[in-house]
This record gives sequence, structure tokens and C-alpha cells, in this order.
Amino acid sequence: MCAKPVNIKAPPSPEQIAATRRLYLKLTVFIVIVGGSIAGLVYLKRQVELKYAHPTVPPTIVLKNRPTWMSDYLAARITDAAKPKGVHSAFDHQLLVDVADALKSDPDVSPWIKEIRQVRRTYVHSPGDTIEVDCEFRAPVALVKWNESFWFVDNEGTKLPEQFNAQQVPKVILSPDGKVNIRIIEGARHVPSDPGMRWEGDDLTAGIEMVKLLHNQPFADEIVKVDVSNFQGRDNPKDAYLKLITRYNTEIRWGRPISAKDAFVEVAGTRKLEVLERIRKQYGRVDAKQPWLDIRFDKITCPAPQPSEASADGL
Repeated sequence: MCAKPVNIKAPPSPEQIAATRRLYLKLTVFIVIVGGSIAGLVYLKRQVELKYAHPTVPPTIVLKNRPTWMSDYLAARITDAAKPKGVHSAFDHQLLVDVADALKSDPDVSPWIKEIRQVRRTYVHSPGDTIEVDCEFRAPVALVKWNESFWFVDNEGTKLPEQFNAQQVPKVILSPDGKVNIRIIEGARHVPSDPGMRWEGDDLTAGIEMVKLLHNQPFADEIVKVDVSNFQGRDNPKDAYLKLITRYNTEIRWGRPISAKDAFVEVAGTRKLEVLERIRKQYGRVDAKQPWLDIRFDKITCPAPQPSEASADGL
């Protein structure tokens, strides 16, 4: 029986030994560098936490893209409602959640906010010193009269918290230079909703539609109210469903809302707008200097004979 051959491993060559040493050296250097970096990051994190994580004052709240219509008073109310109580770590995520919850729960603020898009930290002087709130706000488009009070509503009819009395209204609807900031809707018959909820009523919806139609019309600065009290002819079926009240306390009988299914029985809404602009150019006032003006049909009528003798095309 033959013995198995024995494999004798040759000793490593000097080149292999040198290569192995170089590999170990590189691994050692790599481990030292990585370990040092980790230790440095841990140390830096501790230093940042010690220096910045516990500020001495609460962060400042700022509104991103604050609307031009928003008053300083309202902006201050919103930021005050969102301001955290006490100081918090600059790394505290719950702080951002608490800011959003505070805005949603404040009854004087939440109705103004349609959506909270984002709450995030920004840095002005030091980390965590500022919180930026990005919201979609409900812009007031009209003042709705109810009894002796006037309430803001947005373009969807949502009732807003701001309330005014008759003495305050002139300063609200008119700017210092006499321009109309916002118009009044009067004659709505549904009980007001709670702030933040839609104020029900087709009459109010028609009034808001009219207010939006008047926006940016060249003659509309003379119109301060939309009267919906005879909506759908509920008081007098022969009278205008909607009336426009001017700053001269005169009346323009507009008629049916432009979205009404039977609006075709009168001249088109675009035609009425054109007529009002022609009247303003011809007479210097949108009411033709008359106590009332009826523009529902081709023949314009009023107490005096001049405009009533002319058709809408002739004005």
C-alpha cells in the first residue's frame, strides 16, 4: 500500500509579505479615520445640543406668504395663537405638531385657515429661533348684514369670526382714499352659521356671486351693497330679484342672478355690465344720477325721462 503524498506549502515570498502588510496598514488607517469621524460627529452633536437645543426664549412664529388683505391685527392674532408655551428643544418635532394643533383648535383663528400646508423651522439668528407657518387662508369677499351686525364671509360663503357694528362698517368697506374695499350683502334670511362653517342660503350664494362679478369692474367703485331681500321674487315677483345699492344711496335693479336657470328672461349679465359702464361714461355716475335705474331689459327705465327714452344699445 502506497503512502499519500504530503503537500508542503511553500513559504510566502517577500513580495506577498509586503503586500499583506500594506493591506493591514490600509485597513488600520481606514478604521482609525472612520472611528475618528464617528467620534467627532458624536462630540459635535453633543456640543450642538448643549449650545442650541435648549434656547432661553420661545421661537418666533412667522406667516409664509401672508395675504395682502390680512391686517396686522389679524396676523398678530394668528401668530399669538400658534406661539408655543415655554421653551423647547430645537430638535423637538412635537413642537411643530403642537403649533399646527394650536391653530386648528383656536376658535378665533381656525375659521380663517382653510388648510395648513406646512409648519417648519427656519433659522434667523440661531437654530430653532423661528417657526414658519404656511397656510391657505380664507379671504373675506363680503360683509353680510344680520340684524345689527355685519360678518365677513369668504367666496364659498364660510362665515368668518370678524364682526362689526354699523358705526364701524364705513371704515371697513372704504379705504382711506375712498375706494371700496369690500361690499355689503343685505337681505339674507338664513340664520348665520358658526364661524368656520358655511352660511346657508341660496340668496346669500347669489349675493356672493354678484359681489365676485363686480370685482374689478371699472364702474363698481360706486356700488357698495348687494340687496338680496327679494331673491326669487319672494316679496314681489315683478320686482328685481337682486338690487345694487350705490354710495349715493340710489338703486340699480339688476334682476336675476347670472347663474339662475331662468336668467334668459332678462338681458345677459355681460350685457348689463356693459350698460352700466356706458351709463357711467355718459352721465358721470353709474346710476345716471337717478334715484333708481332698472337695467333688466333692453329698455332701461328710471323716474326721469332721459335714460328711459334710450335703449341699452344707445347708452
